[in-house]
Amino acid sequence: MSIYNTLCRNGPGCHFLAMGRCWFRHLNEVDDKMVELFELLARLPERIDRLQGIISKHQKEKEKQRRLILNKPVHQELKCTHESITNDVTYLLSNVSQLPPELHLAILHHFDLETVLGLDLPYNLLHKVLQLPRGEKLGSWLGRQLLEQDLGILYVPGENTMFLANYHQEDGDGDGHSLKVSDLSPGLTPGAYKVRILQNGFDLVRVGCDFLSTQCGPVKCFHTAKTEHWASSFMCRGFSLQTETRTDLAPGNWEPKHSWHLPLGQSQGDRLRGSVDELKAPVFVISLQEEWWTRQWSHRRGRNYSVDSVAQGQEVNDGASEEELLGLGVVTNMQGEVVAYTISGGPVFAAYDPAEEPHSDEGWYNFSVSRYLYTGQIEQAGLIITGSQND
Repeated sequence: MSIYNTLCRNGPGCHFLAMGRCWFRHLNEVDDKMVELFELLARLPERIDRLQGIISKHQKEKEKQRRLILNKPVHQELKCTHESITNDVTYLLSNVSQLPPELHLAILHHFDLETVLGLDLPYNLLHKVLQLPRGEKLGSWLGRQLLEQDLGILYVPGENTMFLANYHQEDGDGDGHSLKVSDLSPGLTPGAYKVRILQNGFDLVRVGCDFLSTQCGPVKCFHTAKTEHWASSFMCRGFSLQTETRTDLAPGNWEPKHSWHLPLGQSQGDRLRGSVDELKAPVFVISLQEEWWTRQWSHRRGRNYSVDSVAQGQEVNDGASEEELLGLGVVTNMQGEVVAYTISGGPVFAAYDPAEEPHSDEGWYNFSVSRYLYTGQIEQAGLIITGSQND
């Protein structure tokens, strides 16, 4: 029956309290809500731990789902470029250039991004077809769109460089803050590329063109032949090679003639998924901006456009780690711009010369980098690190 909020000076032995007539507050008259509050505060650490456990479990489940998605390439089975386009689309593509500009753009607006990039449109027309905001750079916009849509496609501008780290990075190797890399030059022809992951290698080709590492080509296709025997048919299919021997980059004797250290100290992990996705050797890097590694950056794994069946089998049989199998990666700066792409194809990169007879080391000691063209053309279509020789 306390009337005043002032604490009673008589304390617990108050005579009026015993008679039930004290008008002042006593410590044993704590409000029920205050009791609940104190009890809640007492249980708060336990509830926080439980909440953190739920959040951690949710994040792990999302990460698991993400990894499952990444392990499934965008195209489980590659379709022949000569058979995958419908008659209607073929008719449109063959006649669209003859239409008035207004209809030209109206038709191209309805094509998906991969189809548009495969048409090899002039820069100005591509800018209009994609309806870029005024002042937006094509390379920056495409980089963000391809990252967001996760199509397994990368866009490479004119000024790009490439370098490779080809050694098995054990825990504790070096100081953990840099990778020893060696440059590969010249860079790639500007354009949009798709990646096919091979056993200990990869095939990188412009969108709209055929992979060298399949049984399709610009001149002829061999659909009944085994895909892994592509090296015996590439000339008949309409490809020509420009192969550079780089024995110094072979995994069996990794001693680059010219090397430098790529610093990793500015890495911020993967901001998009809230986890650390390290950049580890062996790795192939396509750099789009100069010295992006001197500023803060993050690295995330993306979906592969395609994975060779032999490489897929290696994943299942060998139980290799995710970092060794999820071929395509994307490096972004803190503004969300794509500044580099990474590719990994296995525990090491191996590469033989497809035009030569198979030999015992299968690219482990005699390393080759092959660029390929459609026969009779000047512009390069793709680049391949062949991986191990398949039986």
